[in-house]
Amino acid sequence: MKNMIEALENGWTVSDVSNVLAHGMNDEGRGFLVTLAEPKNHLSREMYLPYSPEAETLLTNASVG
Repeated sequence: MKNMIEALENGWTVSDVSNVLAHGMNDEGRGFLVTLAEPKNHLSREMYLPYSPEAETLLTNASVG
């Protein structure tokens, strides 16, 4: 999550978020596939962010555009 916070602080934005769930009945693989965009240089990156209450709050507060 630290890398994502650093990216957001450096001008990257969240352009898309997808929920990822583990196959089966457990919650161990739950998380988010996040697409980050850096408009100045037309860059985008995808990253997996494991689920945590902090991650959910971060993504809720990040502007999706």
